[in-house]
Amino acid sequence: MLPTEEYKSRSERYSRETGRLHKLSDRLSMARLATFAGGLLLFAVLVSFSVIAAAATLAVALILFAWLVIKYETTEKSRKRYFRLEEINRLELKCLEGDFSGFKTGEEYAERDHPYSYDLDIFGKASLFRYICRTTSRPASDRLAEYLKQSALREEILLRQEAVAELQPLTDWRQELMTLGYLNAGAGNDPAPLMQWLKSDDLFRKTGHEKIITICLSLLALAAVILVITGLPAGILIPVLGVNFIFYFTRFRKISKLQEQVSRSSDLLKAYSEIIRLIENRKLTSPLLQKLQSAFRDEIAASGRIRQLSKLVGRLDYRLNVLVSVPLNLLFFADIHFCLALEKWKREHASLIPGWFASMAEFEALASLANMAFNNPGWVYPNVTDDYFVFRAEEMGHPLIPAGRRISNSFAAEGRGKAIIVTGSNMSGKSTFLRTCGVNAVLAFAGAPVCASAFTVSLVRLHSSMLISDSLEENISSFYAELRRLRAIISGAESDPKAFLLLDEILRGTNSDDRYTGSVALIKQLTGYGAVAMVATHDLRLAGLEQELPQSIENYHFDVKVNDEELFFDYRLTPGICSSFNASLLMKKMGIKV
Repeated sequence: MLPTEEYKSRSERYSRETGRLHKLSDRLSMARLATFAGGLLLFAVLVSFSVIAAAATLAVALILFAWLVIKYETTEKSRKRYFRLEEINRLELKCLEGDFSGFKTGEEYAERDHPYSYDLDIFGKASLFRYICRTTSRPASDRLAEYLKQSALREEILLRQEAVAELQPLTDWRQELMTLGYLNAGAGNDPAPLMQWLKSDDLFRKTGHEKIITICLSLLALAAVILVITGLPAGILIPVLGVNFIFYFTRFRKISKLQEQVSRSSDLLKAYSEIIRLIENRKLTSPLLQKLQSAFRDEIAASGRIRQLSKLVGRLDYRLNVLVSVPLNLLFFADIHFCLALEKWKREHASLIPGWFASMAEFEALASLANMAFNNPGWVYPNVTDDYFVFRAEEMGHPLIPAGRRISNSFAAEGRGKAIIVTGSNMSGKSTFLRTCGVNAVLAFAGAPVCASAFTVSLVRLHSSMLISDSLEENISSFYAELRRLRAIISGAESDPKAFLLLDEILRGTNSDDRYTGSVALIKQLTGYGAVAMVATHDLRLAGLEQELPQSIENYHFDVKVNDEELFFDYRLTPGICSSFNASLLMKKMGIKV
């Protein structure tokens, strides 16, 4: 079944189930109200005839009411789950149509000075990250961003490819992974404060001493309460509760500090626990997935231990409710017991948490790549080689352009110290082609399938100079900003020539003669180091370098066709130098008399 048909079928099925459960929830809500009100009414009517009958009727009504409350909550949980599943599949359908605005932008990961991510739209509103990302936890989003910002080693790429291929057909499992995160309000929170607490020193040092005192004072308070119930004056509670208050108050600052460190992490931990439990229970075969899964295995499952921490944090948050907190602490010192339990948990498991969260994040990141692979069954897992330099692609297109509008091209370049000069008219597709090569290389180096029918690429440093703008904050012009960018490219190529460089309109901020002279010098310098550069330009003189450096220069172009002063672009890459341009015609259409 095609992805479109699969998502449409799932969306319709989950929508029907959501509607059914919504109606059931409404009926249960009405039944709950009727049971409670009816029980009180019957009690009021029967109490004048028989107290026993009235009490029995009220007890039955309360039991039925409690059952309806539990049933309602269970039904609501199922309804929310199916609603999320329906929404996930609806968003995937929109994604297949080219609208992936329903997912995270990853703007927080954007770096203007990154070697390639800014130029290639890796992060942002219309970005590769947004197209791929299906993570729900912050650690997983961070890990996916790392995939796209830094190439993995070849061995790691091969392991990821195998893992992604295994997860690709597991649509039910992948969507359940997303749903578990979405269902919990804290799923997207940053766990950094919690991680900071795990590294901090204990606030309660003499735990045995604290336990003995709290137990003794609690027993004394209970004895006083019992004595009051049996008839002694209530005044005996004043000194007992006064001592308890003083003891609690001396620990109040420590309790507040600990509560501040872990407060509101309960939902986050609950989400992580359920996600990890889903991972623990899945039988997997690829080496990377098995290795990640092994991080959760011990005598007690990692999900269970995290769930325990979630409950402890949630119980400590009870202190925010004064009506509950005051009696529990004056009589039983509940906050102190919870703090002691939290710090005991930390001492026993703090060293394991980073590994658990890292493995969970890796699973979510790989599941995002698998989701992309499922959405694009025609894409291929690339051959990534350590040989330098190879770039061979058949029917390669830009991943973010919908399949119905995507124009694919085949392209090959081999050997070190080369410059591929791409000429063409305005809007003919030069810059898009450079980005197509770059984005597919990023996918390949992340361990993902690429938008091509065949793809082989050398594992190299990727560096680009395409989207250059001035900076008011740094008080620099766009020309100087480009020079800084080119200086970084030159320095990198000089120290490590195994690079694939993407350069769009070199030195565009200066006059044509200086631009040509500087561009020629830069191309010769880069190829002299042994690097490989792809250069998009309007300047046909650069293409003439092929006569001077036939072993180092390869020319390609994108053409434009004109019919009755109308422009037609076929976006097809063709060997050789462009011979047609469209600037004059475009200016005429804008009203400029040329």
